[in-house]
Amino acid sequence: MVVGPVSIVALAVGASFVWAALKQRPFHYGLWKPFHWLALSQLLFFPAAIAVGTLWPSPTMNPALPHDPNRAASLCVYVLWYASLASGAFWIWCMKGFRWFASSLMALIELPTLGALFVAGMSVSGDWL
Repeated sequence: MVVGPVSIVALAVGASFVWAALKQRPFHYGLWKPFHWLALSQLLFFPAAIAVGTLWPSPTMNPALPHDPNRAASLCVYVLWYASLASGAFWIWCMKGFRWFASSLMALIELPTLGALFVAGMSVSGDWL
C-alpha cells in the first residue's frame, strides 16, 4: 500500500495538534480567550477557493486546444492563497502562550484549503493534470 506525501503531512500535523493540545492545554490554563474562536474563520478560505474555481472556470476546458487562462480568476486564486497564509500567521501571532497549538491548528486548517486552491487554480487556468 502506498501512502501519498499529503497523507504523511496530514498525519504529522494531526499528531502535532493532538500532542500540542495535551502538552499546552490552552483551554485549562485560561490562555484561550473568546476572540480566539475567530481563528476558525480560516476555514472560510476553503469554500471561497471552491467558489472561484466554480464561478470562473477557463473558457476552454480541453487542454489540447490553445487557451488563455482567466486572468482575473487567477489573480483571485493568488489573493486567496496569500490572504490565507497571512490570516494563519496573524492567528499564530495572536495566540501568545500556546503558539505550537496555534501553528498546528492553522496547518491542519491550511491543508484542505491548499488542496481547494490547487483545484481552483487548475480550473481557472484550464491546465488539468
